[in-house]
Amino acid sequence: MQPHLPDEIDDARIERIYVNCKCSIERVKKGLDAYYSLRTRYPEMMMNRDPMGADVVSTMEHIVMLTMPRLTKELYRVHIFADPDPDPTWVSWTNYGKTVSINLDWMLLNDYSLGDVVIMDLKNTTAGHVLRSDINMIRAIEFGYKTAYCRSLKALHLINADKVVDLAMKILKAALSEKLQKRIHVHPPGSTTLFDQVAKEYLPDELGGTAGPMNKLAYDFFRRTEKMRDWFLEQDRYIADESKRPPDNHYADDMYGVAGSFKKLSVD
Repeated sequence: MQPHLPDEIDDARIERIYVNCKCSIERVKKGLDAYYSLRTRYPEMMMNRDPMGADVVSTMEHIVMLTMPRLTKELYRVHIFADPDPDPTWVSWTNYGKTVSINLDWMLLNDYSLGDVVIMDLKNTTAGHVLRSDINMIRAIEFGYKTAYCRSLKALHLINADKVVDLAMKILKAALSEKLQKRIHVHPPGSTTLFDQVAKEYLPDELGGTAGPMNKLAYDFFRRTEKMRDWFLEQDRYIADESKRPPDNHYADDMYGVAGSFKKLSVD
């Protein structure tokens, strides 16, 4: 009944969005609308997503990104971002957002979990890395994560937080909602406070856990998306056609403001 949305919406995506939205039909509708309109609003992040493309491969070569295979007892999924290249010239939040969206799509088709715990290891992170932050892209990633993929961030842990933590916090507070800011936890170098909130069995060996070596876990994480390469490339065909959006569909108003399109903006 929504002609602006593509017909190819698989049941697996609807089912997992339904779970993520705590069984709210209205939130599912808004999530699906956001999911397909996001591609036209942020094509640099949501289009041309090739898991074997140079932009994604380069990102994975300069920072370890992985999703842990075991759910916590609360049924949360643990994600790790660690060991960044000390040279900050590689940092691209557009490429980073594209890589994150690839993982989110994989989870939307294959994963059952009730929220996410993100752990960012700030070791090797310098002011140069932080200053290359793109607040607009961080906000786009947050919007996509929360509204289009309907995921829930339960905690963000910054570990080995040293000299750059104050600068990093300023960036995060400028980009994240107040609700998410309250879920940020800072752990200085040498502390064991992370284990009070995330058990060692859910963490890789390098972070003091017992779940296995980080490089192997990252390799497995990367290879599973490669197997879906054809699917990701095909998704560029399925986007929201705003010219066909029904006049009584106001989801774009709520998500983007100004009725979702400058074509509808009236100036007195």
